[in-house]
Amino acid sequence: MKFNLPEHFIACVVVRMGLLISLVYFHLNVLVPRFFKTRQFLKYAMVLLLSLGIYVSLQNLYDIYLYGFVIGDIRSRDFWSAFPYNFFTTLWYLALTAGLKLSLERYEDIHKPELILSSLDKVSDEGQERQVFLKSGTKQLMVDLDSITHIKGLKDYSIVYTTEDQIIVKGSLKNAENLLGAKKLVRVHKSYLVALDRIRTIQGNQIILDTHSIPIGRSYKKELYKLLMPS
Repeated sequence: MKFNLPEHFIACVVVRMGLLISLVYFHLNVLVPRFFKTRQFLKYAMVLLLSLGIYVSLQNLYDIYLYGFVIGDIRSRDFWSAFPYNFFTTLWYLALTAGLKLSLERYEDIHKPELILSSLDKVSDEGQERQVFLKSGTKQLMVDLDSITHIKGLKDYSIVYTTEDQIIVKGSLKNAENLLGAKKLVRVHKSYLVALDRIRTIQGNQIILDTHSIPIGRSYKKELYKLLMPS
């Protein structure tokens, strides 16, 4: 139908594609991670419907501005009668793009390299020195396992704190907890893992590690004290 309307063709396509890309970007990068993945389904649905309504309204108004009618269902060309058709077709686009993105993320989670690329056990005269390779960006850094003090989780990334450095790696905090289990990292908060052998001071609901103060989550406090003070 657009090809049969050569007048204002470029303007029509550019504006429609710009609106659609903006809507898809907002959906995938704001609504899905902020509301859908955190199981706030009511907020997700409400904001999604609002954004769809704004998108379809702008698209319909621009079509009317250019041609005097709305491009879409040939039986419905005024603003309100064309609204349901354009609303549900746009919802279908969002479902397709969201399904594709979530499928790709799932595929990457299954096939991506692990947080720890490899581990090396080096035996010296003093005993066993444990080391691991951590991938940070394009670098692969060898880190002494015993130098890790704590790890902070940031959505799909984690910050590994050592006695000398901070290393940003791709991977969830749960992934780090599983792969660095030999370090005896314990979960003290939904966003923090702490090396058990580094804990020296607890002040209130805070673990003090040199210059870092790490909160203790209410649901993790009891288990932490069991590990620190076994009966």
